[in-house]
Amino acid sequence: MRKVVVVFGLSGSGKSFLSKLISEEFGYEWVRSDVIRKEIAGIPSHRSARSGFGEGIYTEEMTRKVYTEMVERASRLIKEGKRVVLDATFLKRWQREMVASRFDRPLFILTWAEEEEIKRRLSKRVDVSDADFEIYLRQKEVFEPPEEISYVRINTQKSKEDLKDLLSDLLKYDP
Repeated sequence: MRKVVVVFGLSGSGKSFLSKLISEEFGYEWVRSDVIRKEIAGIPSHRSARSGFGEGIYTEEMTRKVYTEMVERASRLIKEGKRVVLDATFLKRWQREMVASRFDRPLFILTWAEEEEIKRRLSKRVDVSDADFEIYLRQKEVFEPPEEISYVRINTQKSKEDLKDLLSDLLKYDP
């Protein structure tokens, strides 16, 4: 089985749903950027830190700290013999390259859903994430296509059982 799985995509695309599934069904440790960001900022995970795109705890400087900490935690967990799923948007090439250069053959999974579904999900979200539909639209503008890595694209609008079957096949394959 793969040691590192990276679940990435825009807010509302189903990253955390898929990451939770990988954690619960396949025994991976779930390392989530939203949780780490609030830990670093000293904000309880249940409290909102909503702000404009790139502002508040969502500045570029804070994002660099968050991704560095994610990779460090993943490294420690792997040294303990565990498998890790990293859950974050990974909007920028440098973020994905950080993982690709640090770990042996990470599996990158790009999550997606139809925009109306994303809008619906974000409008009723109660979660550690602070993203809303406006943030999603801004992310869409700045997302750097993942041309530097190989990845699998998964539509998260499938049933939970279909997603589990798909993940089971993907996680077994370790070239």
